[in-house]
Amino acid sequence: MLTQAPSPVIRHTDSVDYTVNSGGSHLSTSTVAMVTVNSSSAARSACSSTSARQPASSTDMQICFQKKQDTVKKRVIWGIEVTEELHWKGWELGKETTRNLVLKNLSLKIQKMTYRPPKTKFFFTVIPQPIFLSPGITLTLPIIFRPLEQKEYVDQVWFEKAEGMFCVDLRATLPYHELNCPPLLQLPMCAVGDTAEAWFCLDNMGDLPTFFSWEVPSPFQILPTTGLLEPGLACRIKVTFQPITAVIHEVQATCWYGEGNQQKSTIQLQAVAKCAQLLVSIKRKRPEDQDADGFQKVLHFGTVAVGCTAERQIKLYNPSVVKAPFRIEVSADLLAKDHAFSCPTAHGIVSPGEKKCVSVFFHPETLDTRTMDYFSIMPSGCGSQTQLKVVGFCRGPAVSLEYYCVDFGWVQLGERSLVQSLWIENKSDCTARFQFAIDCQESVFSIRPAYGTLVGKSRMTLHCAFQPTHPIIFFRRVACLIHHQDPLFLDLIGTCHSDSTKPAILKPHHLAWYRTHLARGLTLYPPDILGAMLKEKKLQRDKDGALMIPIEDLGTMPAPQYPYIPPVTEYFFDGTRDMAIFPPPVSIEPVEVDFGACPGPEAPNPVPLCLMNNTKGKITVVWTHRSDCPFWVTPETCDVPPLKSTAMRLHFQPTYPNCLYAVELEAFAIYKVWARRGLCWSLNWVTEGSILLVPSFPSLLGRTASPTGLSPPRL
Repeated sequence: MLTQAPSPVIRHTDSVDYTVNSGGSHLSTSTVAMVTVNSSSAARSACSSTSARQPASSTDMQICFQKKQDTVKKRVIWGIEVTEELHWKGWELGKETTRNLVLKNLSLKIQKMTYRPPKTKFFFTVIPQPIFLSPGITLTLPIIFRPLEQKEYVDQVWFEKAEGMFCVDLRATLPYHELNCPPLLQLPMCAVGDTAEAWFCLDNMGDLPTFFSWEVPSPFQILPTTGLLEPGLACRIKVTFQPITAVIHEVQATCWYGEGNQQKSTIQLQAVAKCAQLLVSIKRKRPEDQDADGFQKVLHFGTVAVGCTAERQIKLYNPSVVKAPFRIEVSADLLAKDHAFSCPTAHGIVSPGEKKCVSVFFHPETLDTRTMDYFSIMPSGCGSQTQLKVVGFCRGPAVSLEYYCVDFGWVQLGERSLVQSLWIENKSDCTARFQFAIDCQESVFSIRPAYGTLVGKSRMTLHCAFQPTHPIIFFRRVACLIHHQDPLFLDLIGTCHSDSTKPAILKPHHLAWYRTHLARGLTLYPPDILGAMLKEKKLQRDKDGALMIPIEDLGTMPAPQYPYIPPVTEYFFDGTRDMAIFPPPVSIEPVEVDFGACPGPEAPNPVPLCLMNNTKGKITVVWTHRSDCPFWVTPETCDVPPLKSTAMRLHFQPTYPNCLYAVELEAFAIYKVWARRGLCWSLNWVTEGSILLVPSFPSLLGRTASPTGLSPPRL
């Protein structure tokens, strides 16, 4: 026996009259009822099956979301709105499930009908009775489903009116796998070598969680390739198109799913690939640029100061209808070196019909060098590349002195120092940094400022001071070191007189004689020997007044002249080390002294020095230092016989503990020759030696340097 189902339910705002006739009970409605419609909420689908581009923030992840529930398909038959089918999903054996069949009167008259229950015992409803529906009223008829076997069930409910009969299908299905995707996806047009993307939705229309896997031919790719999709959910599928040929591509992608991957859904993928074009031109061309049609162009930067950066631009124009990806590469060099040219834009994209400016920079580091390099601008795919040749020249600072010899004349011993001014100028556009290699505190000469910076096209005034300590002649050749330029040399000369000693005044032309004698090997002889040779006509004067071997003894050989010596060579081969351009007249060992860490308070032991006279005459060596200097040499003045050496001692007395002491000590040497009456001494002999003393306290090293001068004999 089947249990009687509950009566039909009608919700309304007015009264309902029930009339019982001899023929049976029936339902009559005479007022307008308010119908309550029950429907489950569904999330709106954000998926699109069109070819519109979507953000690629989660392209490699499976993004699932609730699909909008399918709307119930309804129909209107003779003024009655009713659904086409009642469908049961996810049912269980022996468990009753009720679905409501809703009928609504859309006409303007009362509708009268009867219905017949389902034929099978698995579907049943209330006992049939006549139905009267007023206009706008809704009737809800419950249909109960009770399955007894694991199979699909099909039945019908028939309704009869005066106009005829119609039915509503009843269907209960088993759980099944079903994935649905759009039949066609058109991807955007794409350049060869570029990438285009599109999205579509894969929906799980079945009742079971379903695994899927995609098969797609090249040049298409699908992400995610595999995944699990729950019932009622959908996931966004990304399609990537990377063509390598410029043709129309049309392929079919297959999604396999279900038990043993036996079921499939397919989608047709269509895309068009074209070759991108890229035209390269030089922006703001110069006369030296070469921008003719072809695959090589020349971009000339001209002259650029060292340490500075110049920028020029090229234009990339895309005349095609697709985007033009490109990359810029510098030419490969087998030798490891730093490229003076650079292009920060290694790759990019030019949109259809648009232009893009790309900057190329030139930052040279090698002076007086013409630099050349090549860049290759390569569009993606089948486009031909353009080679860009870049050329530039590096210019360094152009620093010069107002004059290269400062003559202080003579000064009385003990008087205040003499000061003369000259300017240092930078004629180039780039900044120059300079420094004079002189310790102003210990030398009788000083230069202020001893170092500084000269911007382009600027000039600075230097103040040179002379304060002698002994009545002799003084000469010092000071190197001016300049960053990115060869050194300059400044000769400082002066003479000191006392009440009892008045040496001959040193003049600039004496330096010219000295260098000429240096080249002719005469500086190692004392003035008395040279005077005797001149008297005996073994020597004679040249047109400039310098001594030379008589012309008849030279034969066809010209008299040697002082050669041109590169400034860097002169600076490093100045005789203070093992190598020298000319033999030094005076040498000393060691040239650097390190006292190390001095524990104090006692002064460290003096360091022995050996001073060697390499000349053939007797010399006098005079050391100069200020009274508060922590370093000094004893004896302060000494005579050294020709080709002999003498021992000296270097002392160090630190003033304060835990301090670094480094200083340059300066000494001058003169030939010691007695003047002879009756001889006309018109020669002034000047030579130079040097000594480097490097003391330190505590255990730190320093470096110092000082040349020594040899004075002319007193007349």
